[in-house]
Formats: sequence, structure tokens, C-alpha cells
Amino acid sequence: MSRGMTLIELLVSMAIIAVILGLTVVGIGALTGTQAKAVTNELVGAIRTLYDTSALTGRTCRLAFSLPDDNNTASETRYQTECSEKATAIRRESTQQLELKQSIAPQTETEKEERQKIEALLLHTNFSEQETKPRTLPSAVTLSVWTEHQLKAKNEGQAYLYFFPQGFTENAQIVVRQSDNAWTLVVSGLTGKVQIIPEALEPPI
Repeated sequence: MSRGMTLIELLVSMAIIAVILGLTVVGIGALTGTQAKAVTNELVGAIRTLYDTSALTGRTCRLAFSLPDDNNTASETRYQTECSEKATAIRRESTQQLELKQSIAPQTETEKEERQKIEALLLHTNFSEQETKPRTLPSAVTLSVWTEHQLKAKNEGQAYLYFFPQGFTENAQIVVRQSDNAWTLVVSGLTGKVQIIPEALEPPI
């Protein structure tokens, strides 16, 4: 004569079913890039907010990315929004010059002095964290960031997308990846508008 399942057996069976369903959902999410899609939409919102904030307040703002370093397996992909504490006149050309000079070793004393001047300008502009807290991305999602003053896209270290009081930003491309899925945010420097392309685009260098 067969007996029914005990309460403990029933609970164990339900737990096993829950685990299997959870793994199925995670697997489907990886295939469809659900987390990457969510991050893409969040970044579009952050870009729009910083563009408007900079234009309305007269402050220079930036979207600051912290990308994992290959030599540090414990690091995570993060980004946060920052604005200067006071209205500032940091110009687009200054940030472009600094990034270019950081990527190329200075050859002369004059070049070294120019780099130091631009670095001093940016260092003396205090960027304070906005109301939004730093956002840590899911481990399955990776970013690469290219802005018009970079020689190539950045996949590790620090990267910045600046927004200026004059009502413009930088032409940029941010690629969001999850597994085989990728989306590219194409940012217009003049309007701040973002176009989402459902593939990984190469920087227009």
C-alpha cells in the first residue's frame, strides 16, 4: 500500500523545483541579455540627466566609469554621476588635450609642462558625487567606453564622459555586453541624444 508524501519530503521537492526554475531563468536571461538591456536603459537615463543638469546649473558634470583591470580579478564594473561643486568653466578642449597627452608619452619639457597645467586645472575642480549612488553592474555585464578624444576604446581602468555648461557633451560610444549579446549607445556631442544600436560597434577612429 503506497503512502502519501510527508511534509518534509514535500518541502524538499518544492525546494528542488525552485532551484531548477531559478537556474532556468538565469540561463534564459544570459541568452537574451536581460541584464545588459537593463544597464543600457539606466545609462541612457544617466546621460540625459547629466546633460540637462550641466546645461541648467552651469556646472561641468561627468559619467565616471570604473572598469575591471585584468590584473585585479576582484574588481567590479561600476559607474557614477559626478558634477563640479561650483559653476565652472572647464572646457571641452582641456579634457581632450589631457586624455591625448596621457595616452602619449611626453617628448619634450614643453609637452610635460602643458600636461601638468591641464592636470592641475582638472584636479582643482572638485567633483562631488551626485544623489545617485555608485552603480555596480552585474558580473555578467561588461562595458567598453570610447569618447572622441580617445585613441581607442577603454576596457579597463578609469573612463569619463564629460558634460559641459554650454549645452553639449562629447561624441561617445558605450558598448554594453552580456554573453553573446551587445548594445552600443551612440551619444551625440551636440544634442546629448543617445541612439541604441543592437550590436557592438567599433569606434569611428
